[in-house]
Amino acid sequence: MLKLDQSRNQLKLTGELNFDSVANLLNQPQINFAAAENNQIDVDLSQISRFNSASLALLIEWMKKAEQSGVQIKYHSAPEQLMKIAEAYGVLQELPLSSAGL
Repeated sequence: MLKLDQSRNQLKLTGELNFDSVANLLNQPQINFAAAENNQIDVDLSQISRFNSASLALLIEWMKKAEQSGVQIKYHSAPEQLMKIAEAYGVLQELPLSSAGL
């Protein structure tokens, strides 16, 4: 199960980011881009316990939606394995992923 908590420009994901949870997130309202202060949203990935290639699809989709809303999105505390998956798929340089915390 995945939990998503947003407080203005900070978003925290907790739980498993897998095919099922990604599908649920893509089919419901996810991030309130209008609530972003200074046109930026910081997403904390430190509490993600499982992830896969579907996780990357979600992060890319959020990045596109943020750009369409005039908001910059940054992903923080990305697990090393997620960084490796992004690199293997050739999207590491395109995604605003950081292993550093907020």
